[in-house]
Amino acid sequence: MAESGESLAAERGPGPSRAAGAAAVVVALVSLALVLGGMHRVVLGDSARSRLATVWSLHHHGTWRIDQPENPFAPHMVDKVKIDGRLLSTKPPLLPLAMAAEYELLYYTLGWDLRPEGDLKKVMQVMIATLMAGTWVLAVLAFHGLTGLFMTRPWPRVALLAAFAFGTQAPGFATQINNHTPAMALLLVAAWLGLAMGLGRVHAARWRLALCGCAGALVFTLDMPLTVFVAVLFAWCALRLGPRKTTWLILGALPVLLLHFADMWFVTGSLLPIQMRPELYFYENAYWRNPTGIDAFNEPRPSYLFHMTFGRYGSFLLFPVLLIGLAGWARACLPGTPHRAAVWAAGIAFAILSAYYALRTNNYGGAAYGFRWYIGAMPVLLLMGAPLLDRVRRPAAWAGLALLFAVSCYSAWECWQAPWGTGQEWTCRWFFGTGLP
Repeated sequence: MAESGESLAAERGPGPSRAAGAAAVVVALVSLALVLGGMHRVVLGDSARSRLATVWSLHHHGTWRIDQPENPFAPHMVDKVKIDGRLLSTKPPLLPLAMAAEYELLYYTLGWDLRPEGDLKKVMQVMIATLMAGTWVLAVLAFHGLTGLFMTRPWPRVALLAAFAFGTQAPGFATQINNHTPAMALLLVAAWLGLAMGLGRVHAARWRLALCGCAGALVFTLDMPLTVFVAVLFAWCALRLGPRKTTWLILGALPVLLLHFADMWFVTGSLLPIQMRPELYFYENAYWRNPTGIDAFNEPRPSYLFHMTFGRYGSFLLFPVLLIGLAGWARACLPGTPHRAAVWAAGIAFAILSAYYALRTNNYGGAAYGFRWYIGAMPVLLLMGAPLLDRVRRPAAWAGLALLFAVSCYSAWECWQAPWGTGQEWTCRWFFGTGLP
């Protein structure tokens, strides 16, 4: 029989709780220091170029089109399409729009220029510090808040927070421009608010419902496949809170969605995401007509699924601490398991996300460390194992978890040093090779 929250509180006492709280603060601060410390290695890869090209055009020409002859980023990027004879970045519009707003401020207050021979590195470091490191702090806070919804013992909560902060891809990519870091943070904020209200831990005030809806909608605008978790969360909230309160979720999401779709219509002439219009990628002289390297993969789907989960770029092999999520999912099959419905809902959403990537993609997220499209799902996987981890007491079990954590930390350290690149993973170097054609 599970112990009550009161008996556990009496067992652990105020001293251990305060010590665990202090340890959680140390974990958060060290992880932020690592993220900020990685900013000196600014990488001008396609993820950055494809957004900076739009930022340049918005600032200097007032247009989303990126085919101006003096645009310093467009000639060296591959994530672009042609619509009505003009080139556009494939990236969703809201993150480049936020970057453009920051650039406007830096340009007119400090005189910083985005040209590579000018102040490019300083501009990118400011954007990383605010849009990446800033949302990383939000992610850590929200994740720790979520562990409090599923766990009663303070030290296992700290252990799970450390697994997220030091044993995943997330902190490595937070040192560079990408869409996954802010999307992950907003997903965790939406989940924290939605689950806390649905479980009755906080009052379902209108402002909380609207903020939850807004955060969930922003996930859609930043990392559309990750929206599967938002959809499951909102459905669960609707069942728990009823239609009247669900209306405020929708009202919170509407302004963000309207802005996103208005931008899409204005820029592309369609409400459909560019990724759902594959014909746009194959204009004359387009890179995607004859892709090279990792973009030229054409593996059988079962092989691709294996290598993105347990193979050369496999998240569960590189970051085996995530296996506690699969273990928690399996444990939720048994009656009496705490939070069975939440764990199963998250597990099904993760299965749908995996099926989508296995069937609709072929390049593991491009030249990146590991399978980067799982970054937003990694905290969800860890939280799926939270109820199980909360019950672990045997030293042998903790020793096994420590081994998984150590391997995950090593991979996270490699990722922190070089988040972009092909075949840098120890799984490729030691076992599988890169698999490049």
